[in-house]
Amino acid sequence: MLRLVLAITLCLVAPGAAAAQRDATADDFLGLTRCEGGRAVTDLRPDVRDSMLLAEIEAHEAVHREQAAAHESCDAFLATLISARRIIDAELPAYCAQWKVAVARGADSAITRREFAWRIAAQSGAMENRLQIAQRFEEECR
Repeated sequence: MLRLVLAITLCLVAPGAAAAQRDATADDFLGLTRCEGGRAVTDLRPDVRDSMLLAEIEAHEAVHREQAAAHESCDAFLATLISARRIIDAELPAYCAQWKVAVARGADSAITRREFAWRIAAQSGAMENRLQIAQRFEEECR
């Protein structure tokens, strides 16, 4: 059975591993939001215990739950994620929420924004557009 999973959060793959020849698995993410019974449900990896990191992940995943709640069902939301552009549009506000938490705890604003923009580009399959995504992140996330 094909199980749609909204695995849109902190990818643990090392930057050079982006060319890996396998599909992402739930273990590749610190947290993910998936559909269960028409509702968005977030799972966090049990080995993540750092409270600061948990706050970032929760901020990110809360945005995805809100995005899903704005649709008829979680599955209807997932059905909108059909292109790199739509994935970017869903990820940008989630990473923005995460960025705000990270910066509030002392992370470097510019470096973190760039890192998150690169993650969005990789997750959407639009690495060739990573500079445009970084620019959009800077314009839209303040």
